[in-house]
Amino acid sequence: MQPRAARSARTFTEVTRRAQIVQCAADAMAETGYARASMAEIARRAGIAKSVISYHFEDKNELMQELISTAVRAFSEFMEPLLAAETSADGKIRAYLTGCAEYMIRYRNLHLAVLEIAFNALGPEGQPLVASMPFEAHTPTLEQILRQGQKSGELRRFDIAVMAGLLRSATTHTMVLALRADSDLDLAAYAVELATTFHLATTAHVAAGE
Repeated sequence: MQPRAARSARTFTEVTRRAQIVQCAADAMAETGYARASMAEIARRAGIAKSVISYHFEDKNELMQELISTAVRAFSEFMEPLLAAETSADGKIRAYLTGCAEYMIRYRNLHLAVLEIAFNALGPEGQPLVASMPFEAHTPTLEQILRQGQKSGELRRFDIAVMAGLLRSATTHTMVLALRADSDLDLAAYAVELATTFHLATTAHVAAGE
């Protein structure tokens, strides 16, 4: 096998094959769960031999790392234009919530696969593999959005760490659990309701009773 160091500059074919394997891994985990998404099952879905996966990825751990990186990159590329299009903090908060819902719908299997990794996968030293994911996968961060909103007077005074945590929890836990409980849930409408709730909770003139 060709040393990995010699394969650092990947060809277009190698990049394409790796992307195919990652997508098949995401599909397998989304449909069957992390434990059943074996290398053999992933290879079957990709229509290739297991040895082909071994050529591109040292083991399942490396493949999962690549899947996480792919998901983070996709989320960042999806969210940043939505946030940039809004000029107000309230607009960015709404774009964050509704954008997360749109992302979950468009990249459903990739998103579900990351959840499977988060709940089940461990790294070489026994720590959760998802710990390798960056805390924030887009710019500006929620803390930056909230801080600027308070500075401009648009948002009321509140603990930024608490509110940012609630916003993240609304997308990483609340929406996910609601969707798991009801597969037919209108996730876009759910996100709009969340956005209205956070508007009422954060906007200065609402808190002042105007």
